[in-house]
Amino acid sequence: MLRTARWTTVTASRSVKTLHTPIYNGSELTTRQNLLSHIGLLEKILISASYDRSMLYSGKYKKLPQVISGNDSVNVNFVLKEFLTSLQLAEAENLNIQRDPSVKLGKIGLQLFMDCHQGNVTAFGALLSRALLESYNKCPTREMVFELETALKKVQTFLRENRVVSQEPRDIDRLVHKMCTHEKNAASIIRVLRELDYNLVSDDVVRVARGKRTQDDIEVSKGWKFATGVIDTNDAYLRSLQVHKNKLVSISSPMLVLVHDGHLREANNILPALHYATKQKKNLVLVVNGDCKGDALAAITIHNNKNRRQNVDSQVVVLKYSSRRGKVLQEDLDFITFLKLPHGMGSIYSPTISEFVPSSASASQFFGTLESLKATTGEAFLYNSGIDIQNDASRTTVTLHVGGQSEFEIDHRRAELDHVINNVLCHGLSQGWVPSQGVSLAKCVKVLESSSDAHHLGNQALIENLTAPLENALRNSYGAQKYQASRLVTETINDLQFTNAYLPDKTSTIEHGILEPWNKLDQTLSGVTSFIKLVASCEILVTRFFDKPRKD
Repeated sequence: MLRTARWTTVTASRSVKTLHTPIYNGSELTTRQNLLSHIGLLEKILISASYDRSMLYSGKYKKLPQVISGNDSVNVNFVLKEFLTSLQLAEAENLNIQRDPSVKLGKIGLQLFMDCHQGNVTAFGALLSRALLESYNKCPTREMVFELETALKKVQTFLRENRVVSQEPRDIDRLVHKMCTHEKNAASIIRVLRELDYNLVSDDVVRVARGKRTQDDIEVSKGWKFATGVIDTNDAYLRSLQVHKNKLVSISSPMLVLVHDGHLREANNILPALHYATKQKKNLVLVVNGDCKGDALAAITIHNNKNRRQNVDSQVVVLKYSSRRGKVLQEDLDFITFLKLPHGMGSIYSPTISEFVPSSASASQFFGTLESLKATTGEAFLYNSGIDIQNDASRTTVTLHVGGQSEFEIDHRRAELDHVINNVLCHGLSQGWVPSQGVSLAKCVKVLESSSDAHHLGNQALIENLTAPLENALRNSYGAQKYQASRLVTETINDLQFTNAYLPDKTSTIEHGILEPWNKLDQTLSGVTSFIKLVASCEILVTRFFDKPRKD
């Protein structure tokens, strides 16, 4: 029987899925202009809410919009973060937005702007970055970039040479009142400054913490700022000091000090010192120039737990020495003197060199003294009276405990106080001040106009935009009309005194507290320079599409 075979042909369909990655030519005018779209939007937001004006902000979980003053730097920065986050989410959730070149490139330009300015976002920084890059787009040459960079450096040099370094306490008090939104905050800051004799040199001198009362409290500690705190390599040891519970080791009674050179691993090298501390019923601060672990750390942990159970006031706090400015332990004479070691450098115990082990018999050779200590796992503060050492680690630390009627009020006041003290005052008092509200920038116009390359396009572009912040301040804060603002700007420029301005009457910016930290403005100008050089050097921009977040 003849059978007919049937053949079935199966056609396989093969497809290749590719990632859609738009690539843009950075040398095209349209691309460079699109990079500025979101920066222009950010500029409008900041300028419209700056200089005594306010903005309406509607949060994600709030039914009614909130009025935020342009002088409230903390909340303005929060709004900016929310604005940037919303741009990210809008792109990830909407494919049409991802495919829009102006929106896509605008977000990239804004990210580059934020990276160049390192979080120091100001209305002037956004305005100048956008305006100067638009000037570059009209003449996209290397010479233009060089001219803009040179002009910005001249402005920075002029501001550095004319900054106000020294100030009277009454002028600083006036400035504090100008910066704070409430009189209560200004009064607390002035109390802190008086405790420090207005010598606020860095942002780690004043701590602003949540208080437990309705009123503000100030706690002053004088002593040695130790760069590292209690060692945190062993949880059992931290529990023996109850660090997990109290978050802080605080000892206010006299204690012993032992400095150990090298790694500490053998229990035999520390047990005699532990017995001596228990016998004396004193706490022991052990400064180790190396690691402390193994049997030695186990013995210290057992010592702490046993004495706490028996109500013996003898705990061991281990601090790891950290070199400062390249100085090793044997070269840090100021620190050894501060610890009151009996024989100075000769009292540093080294298992390989020292003839005796620290114990009751050799106590007069090795043990120094401390009067009090406060330490966390991040840093420690040591105190000894009668020691006059001119060292950057020897300082006064102030803790401002912020009070209030509710947690919301405390958190809000704490954020403002911390911003004014550690983001504004510490920089101005240590680095110097320049007139704010755009006055110092307007004063730079004469310098650029009188330079030999005043006719260069880069110079002209910068001159045209340096007066914009002062004009905005005159309109927003002082209600000046357009032509009146232009006249006041011209009068301010022509006044040879750096700290004088017409607002609208002739005003001394120092006497009226119209100042800002010099280094913050200098950082803004450096960010503008970096942004222009970065965008001008980008020839190709590679973007990507994001997948929509999946809902699990």
